[in-house]
Amino acid sequence: MINRRKLVQSAPFAALAAGAVIQTETPDPHASWIAEHKALIQRMYAPDTPDVEMSNPDWIRSQELEELISVTPAKTPKGAAAQLEFALSEEANFDLIGGIFKDLDAQALRNVLTTLQSLA
Repeated sequence: MINRRKLVQSAPFAALAAGAVIQTETPDPHASWIAEHKALIQRMYAPDTPDVEMSNPDWIRSQELEELISVTPAKTPKGAAAQLEFALSEEANFDLIGGIFKDLDAQALRNVLTTLQSLA
């Protein structure tokens, strides 16, 4: 007769022995990209800083980060929340209005953000 307790206790080891791959949820890179972008923006637009040239390495990197943040699909609620929060931020110059009745576009997206943040 099979002892269920021993079977359940040995299941993880049996899976490893059979070559099963244990998947761990890897964090989305969006939050770190956003932090880097924010630091670049603060440095480029600090008081008494000369106008930023488009050839400035910080400017080029900030543009690369904006693209990465925007086009890389998030795989977790935390990553999606970071991505949406960035899209709604002042750094991204968010100004979406007019598509939804009473210009509630931004409010609808902020509600989605709140939900994603509660899941993260």
